[in-house]
Amino acid sequence: MSPVARPASGLFDDPRPVNAIGDLFANVWQVCYVTPDLDRGMKELRDLLGVENATEVPVEGASFMKGDEEVEWVPRVAMGARGGLIFELIEPVSGEVEFYRRELPTDESSALAFHHLAMLVPLGDEAWGSVEELLSQHGLGFEYTILIPDRARLAYVDTRGLLGHWIELCQLQQADTDFFSGLIAESA
Repeated sequence: MSPVARPASGLFDDPRPVNAIGDLFANVWQVCYVTPDLDRGMKELRDLLGVENATEVPVEGASFMKGDEEVEWVPRVAMGARGGLIFELIEPVSGEVEFYRRELPTDESSALAFHHLAMLVPLGDEAWGSVEELLSQHGLGFEYTILIPDRARLAYVDTRGLLGHWIELCQLQQADTDFFSGLIAESA
């Protein structure tokens, strides 16, 4: 029996089980850009892409881990939508943010540069460990992990050598899926 694909109308429906790295792409729910200036980046999202509901979101309370060590991490983050995938915009401010800065636009003509695709992973420690093991079999791993109590567990995987960009693996609790679903519903 083959896995069931997620319907376009159910962005946060149960993610496809992950048995191969390619399965993660059936679970893409967000595209992320980095910017040297969040306010200018949000203006470009509006003016260039028509994402009129981009709004800055707090990051307080998140634990940011490099390997097993909690480190300082200070970004400014905005989220928005235009009827489908969520757009995330990150301005690296201080702390462990060099992996964002490396991807910043190299000239003044744009305030946006692609950084990563975010992909849902089924909830639970077993599913999380299974994806981590699968990545390990391919020489990949969780470079950074973000824990947001009662909201999300996230991991950045450096796939630049293979794919040209990072991926972010996400286990989202109901509070976050409700928030993001609301952004989509309120978008153009």
